[in-house]
Amino acid sequence: MNTEINKALIFTYFSGRATAFQKKMIEEWVAEASSREQFFVWLQEWEQENLQYYADVDNGIARHWQRLYQQEHTGGFHADDVHESDRKNKKSIFSKVNWLVAASVLVSFFSLLWFFRDHVQYQVHQTDFNETRRIELADGSKVVLNSNSSLRVPRFGFGTKTRKVLLYGEADFDIVHTTDHQKFVVKTGKDVDIVVLGTEFNVYARPRGTKVMLNKGKVQLRYQEGSAKKMLTMRPGDFVTMDVNGRPNLQKTKNPQKFTAWKAHRFIFEKTTLREVCHLFEDNFGLQVQIPDTNLAQLTISGSFTALNAEELLEILTEDSGLNYEKSEDGQAIILSF
Repeated sequence: MNTEINKALIFTYFSGRATAFQKKMIEEWVAEASSREQFFVWLQEWEQENLQYYADVDNGIARHWQRLYQQEHTGGFHADDVHESDRKNKKSIFSKVNWLVAASVLVSFFSLLWFFRDHVQYQVHQTDFNETRRIELADGSKVVLNSNSSLRVPRFGFGTKTRKVLLYGEADFDIVHTTDHQKFVVKTGKDVDIVVLGTEFNVYARPRGTKVMLNKGKVQLRYQEGSAKKMLTMRPGDFVTMDVNGRPNLQKTKNPQKFTAWKAHRFIFEKTTLREVCHLFEDNFGLQVQIPDTNLAQLTISGSFTALNAEELLEILTEDSGLNYEKSEDGQAIILSF
């Protein structure tokens, strides 16, 4: 988090007293998804302390007449010259100002709620590149988030009215079976929902596609194929990938643990193309790895490797395969070659 951003500064921003420079800094900070949860917490706290601004009309009018009285005795105009209708008009003006200020505050507040509505509805768990996080949900279910991933859990009613979560990225789930047999649903944002009662499974839901690996129990994979809604029941050991047309490809695997090895910073490849390995670097570490030679990109690699970061994994892979790597001219990517 930007160390210059703190609660005092945010409260100044909410009260409308922030400078142009401070506003720009805050807008850039809040544009980052990792900052919005804290922004909402401070917004909620500020609103509790500053529910609305009420102009003190009565005291304001009393001060106004006091000034008129003083002017009357110092050579100014006389209070008698101010008619009762004028007093009512002034009070009406103050009342309008009062309501306008209150309305403005309410409009600003609800605009912020609309802008951050996802953070009002959901508690967002998020990981950066090269970071994993273990989460225990309110119903006792356990989730491990892989790098560059987010899980949205409803703030209200989770475990009672719903057990539906939204996943972007990759996560491993260990779902608790409830006494009322309530379904647990993982939505991926790709017209693919994983519906379970109690089970262990891994979900990959990134822009390149969706993959589901079932370790234990039984799940229903609900998906959209064209205009038709379809369902596939998975059994332990089933591995499903969705193709570009949204059709599932079901395979059996004898080693389901390899799909969750990332939880221990272990990467298992079984005839995995170097192109797919490049995708892993991008997904997990935010590192662009390019292979200009298309034939080289199709070569496969097998083995199990333990690495804590992108540099370690890159060193291991290139050392074992005899590949070379160097930074691109713009310094934004790594180039692989023989």
